[in-house]
Amino acid sequence: MYLPPSCTRSFNLKCAATGWRQASGNILGLTLFLTPTPRLIVTPAYRRLFGADIRAAPLSVMAISESVPGIAVTVQCDKQPLPEFEDPDAHDHNDDAAAYPIETKYVECIDNAHFQICLVVDSSYDWSYRNHVLVAVISVDRQWVRGQIIKQRPEDNGYYKHRVNGKEVCNSLGTWSVRRFIFSAVKTSVCLSPNALSSLLTYLIVDEAKKERVEGDRKIANGLGTIHVDFFRATIRAPSTGHVTDANSGGFELAEKALKGKAISHGTSYGHCLPLLKNTDLNWTRYGAREAIPTPKFSKTDYLPEDNGPIVTFKFFYRSRDALKRELIIPRSPSRSPTIEDLTPAERDRLARERLNELREKRIKSDNSGSLIKREFNEVFDLTIDTPTPHPTKKSRLEDGKEIDVVDLTDD
Repeated sequence: MYLPPSCTRSFNLKCAATGWRQASGNILGLTLFLTPTPRLIVTPAYRRLFGADIRAAPLSVMAISESVPGIAVTVQCDKQPLPEFEDPDAHDHNDDAAAYPIETKYVECIDNAHFQICLVVDSSYDWSYRNHVLVAVISVDRQWVRGQIIKQRPEDNGYYKHRVNGKEVCNSLGTWSVRRFIFSAVKTSVCLSPNALSSLLTYLIVDEAKKERVEGDRKIANGLGTIHVDFFRATIRAPSTGHVTDANSGGFELAEKALKGKAISHGTSYGHCLPLLKNTDLNWTRYGAREAIPTPKFSKTDYLPEDNGPIVTFKFFYRSRDALKRELIIPRSPSRSPTIEDLTPAERDRLARERLNELREKRIKSDNSGSLIKREFNEVFDLTIDTPTPHPTKKSRLEDGKEIDVVDLTDD
């Protein structure tokens, strides 16, 4: 986690995982080490307060840009940040010609879980230029979701926090609702019932497809598993009226060749809009993955032309744990060395034959290093018996002075 130096100088510290602030050095059990490589140490007090799930891998709890202090984004489930991992290929994923900073992270997603995109702007952000506002443009799987206007909030000590739960849509009755984000796993099904299609978005992989189909599906696959948040500086021109929008809830059939070489595990589906009754008390009533909301307020904005684009962009690639391992974002689980009990009878026989061949080769090499003796092919070697040591010979002199060799059989 990174905190701009201005935050520490003013002693206005906060917990980036939740956005809570406290005007003292004790930030609720969260210990910060502001070193050349910032580190986050989570103490038991922090766990008791927030129940953070800290994995045993290099991660952060919120994507923060060092180039633009005060702006942060995180992907959450049940209001808890998902584990974030550094992107080792950030240079390849980002445009070198971009005149603005780009922050890229990987996050671990969960099957069929609702998720939120949390936007945070704190007091360290510089609002002084031209009395501007910020517009956070959110895209999921390269599909536009919404633009969130963020204004300076002096009444809250300059702190702003907002969670985007899904895409806002309007039905034929003029009732607005939020179709919530859902992590949907890519499945290798070849068919899907109509009921399943109407409930959740499911990605299908088909084995055979024409070239045109593969090219079209490849474009869809290139955008899957991504969340983009672009921050623009802008001025508000005038109020506007919202237009009827919708979110895709149909199934995608992706050709297998379109996913070749990609470790894509999930896409984003949207909660299904259930039928509504004519009732004036629908606001904030929940219907499964759908939430009725008050009519949103819309405004027309003009981006500052001198910025020539966003001032900062946050990119998230969401993957399953297995997909993160395949892309080497997190280390693979070490495989356990097999034991004799784990081997099949055929594997044990093979190891025994290999060991016997090794012993025979060693014996033959040992024999060849001494005198060459021809042995029978079927001769059996007992490797447990030591080679007998020959008895020593002695010289004995006779009466006539001649010497003869004598073997002493009593000498052990």
